[in-house]
Parts: sequence; structure tokens; C-alpha cells
Amino acid sequence: MKTGFIYRTQWGDRCKVLMFDKKEIFYQAVDENNALVYAKYRTQIYTRTETDFFSNTSELIKGSGLTKQEEGIHRPDLPLRLNCFKESFWTVDRFETPDDFKTFLNQQLIDHEKIENLHTSKIVVIPTGQTGANKKSVLLENNEGVFDGLELMFNCFNIQQQYVKPEKRYFSRHRLAQKGREEKRLTGFGLYRLGIQGNIPSFYLGGYMSFGELETDDSLIV
Repeated sequence: MKTGFIYRTQWGDRCKVLMFDKKEIFYQAVDENNALVYAKYRTQIYTRTETDFFSNTSELIKGSGLTKQEEGIHRPDLPLRLNCFKESFWTVDRFETPDDFKTFLNQQLIDHEKIENLHTSKIVVIPTGQTGANKKSVLLENNEGVFDGLELMFNCFNIQQQYVKPEKRYFSRHRLAQKGREEKRLTGFGLYRLGIQGNIPSFYLGGYMSFGELETDDSLIV
């Protein structure tokens, strides 16, 4: 599988792979000319599913590649997930400096040297409510073409801070079950690709796994 390959899904839809990793694949519908249906939309949330599921249920139609314009907009070179840790959660505290944030990581027994950089000059960060709802987005920029990982996560923690409830150190989802409702709780923190906003790569703030994985992992039910 490669980015730009065109598949027919088990539902009969034709789509082009935009990006993928071992866990998830993002794709978009194409028309009869194999052009992206939503190519003119500057803000998008990508359609996604598990990579193994897509591979096992979809039929390859054409092996091609993304155009230079598609690559420039959708940035498949960027990671789908970044700096995902299980040891802690987003905090209600606001950090004054990256060094303060480094101290917090050390207190949580997280090696700050494992925080990875992000090689792009602009991203849109979307904080998340306790129940998984997207909140007001924030544009982050740098002049070097790369975000220092520690400073990036320092900013992300301060962006997420106002949406954290101190009595709930987790994200939660409720769904109907045979007997009442069941609740899934996700701890940890991480940065996850969502789509584009104004043709700039967008990322949401989540737990130690993506919200797509949360939906399929029943071990998180409490």
C-alpha cells in the first residue's frame, strides 16, 4: 500500500489513500476521473479506519501517487500520531515556560528526551473536551520549518488546559449497551492528525491512543 493508491471499499466506494501508519489509514472519495471529490475544500476531517481492516476488505484499482499539489496540502510525510504517552494526562495547571513543562514530565516519570519534533512550519491544534468534542482551534507557527518537540507539547498542554476537569483525569465516551450504558475512559496524552484547516495540517489533542482506537478497544470499558 502507498499514498495515492486508489481502492474500491467493501461498500463499493472508490477512494484514494492520503496517508497511513500501522494502525490507521486516512482516505478520500474520488470521482470517475480519480480526482479527489473534496479537493476544493480547504477544511476537512479525513475519513479513517483501521489499516488492517482496510487492507483486508478493499480492492486495489490503480496504483498511482498523490500529485504534488495533494502532497503539499495534505502532507502525508507528517506523522499521524506524535508524542503519545500513557503515564499521565493533560493537566489543569498552566506552564509558564518549557522548562516548567520539562519538570512536570520528569515528575510524571516521562523522559523529556523522547519528545519528538514535528517537521513543518504551521499546524492547527484542536483541543478536546472531556467527552471528545472538538474545541476552538489554535494556529501554531515557527520560522525554522520544525517545531521543537518539547516546546510544541508545552504549547499543546497550555491549549488543552482550560478544557480539563480536575475530577476527571481522562476522556470518556458513553454508548448504549444491553443493560443501560457503558463508559469508556481514555487516559494519557498525545497529538493526532485530524485533517486540514485552511489547507494547514490539523491535529487534535487526545489520550495515549487515538479516538478511533478508543471506539474499538473494549478493554477501556469501566
